[in-house]
Amino acid sequence: MAFSLFDLTLSAHRKVGTVTFGVSSAGTTTDLNDRTESSAHSDDQFNNGTIFFIESSNVSIQGQYRRVTDYDASSGEFRFTTLTSAVTAGTKYGIATPEFNPYLMEQLANDALRALGPLVFSDRTMQSSAAQTVYAMSTRVGRSRPFRVDIMSRTGSSVGNPEWVELHGWDVEPSSEGTAQNIIFPRYLPSGRDVRITYEREHYTLTESTHAIDVRLHPELAVAALVEKMYEYRNSRSRGALDFDVQRWNDAKAQLAEARVRFPISRPSRKPNTIRIEDYGYFGENNAPPYGPVE
Repeated sequence: MAFSLFDLTLSAHRKVGTVTFGVSSAGTTTDLNDRTESSAHSDDQFNNGTIFFIESSNVSIQGQYRRVTDYDASSGEFRFTTLTSAVTAGTKYGIATPEFNPYLMEQLANDALRALGPLVFSDRTMQSSAAQTVYAMSTRVGRSRPFRVDIMSRTGSSVGNPEWVELHGWDVEPSSEGTAQNIIFPRYLPSGRDVRITYEREHYTLTESTHAIDVRLHPELAVAALVEKMYEYRNSRSRGALDFDVQRWNDAKAQLAEARVRFPISRPSRKPNTIRIEDYGYFGENNAPPYGPVE
């Protein structure tokens, strides 16, 4: 099962100590009752907190969380924003305090994933055309220069066997805000070929509990990054007034540094946009245009 925003936020809450766990006695699509919690906490104590549905006979609610709208201490009932189907008796759940409400946790989670650095992606939606040297790249390509550019090597290449050949000599033309950047080739490309752009981009924005974390990020690394952001936020809110939080933030930064070493993110080496001229002053037939044929 994919490591999701649900898993990331629940794990981070557990490390910071802002979540407790229980088992439901009954429930509906808008409430969960746990009789063992009756009078165990103050009324409204968990309002605007987060309830996590961890394991249930109704598997459709597993891996989801909701904002708590009301907590009734006398009955041990948690009311929350509507689920797609009902909570059943025996559902294992986690309940997090409102200090880090679900909307704040989504923001901190996205901040943490961005702070881990860009990931490398590829886009092959571009196709070459006759008598054209300027192409608009996908709007996803930006922030930095592409790693490399490839083209299908011959007519008849397929999606399953594209026989990529690397292109050289291209340049990127900056664009205005919100529009695609152009890539410029020094001569026409053979028409009707897929062109693959390999580029860097930050982790996509997570907005739903079921959104998956990119598999290249080890779960422990992602959790360490989010815990560090949580303590940074808490310390900023208190203006550094609590020595315990200052120490825990320092611990979290050290643990994140260790996780970066233990679980490095795989990235290809960036190659220079040049080709070495061989001893005989020409390039072999497998070199891409503008320096050699691709047929």
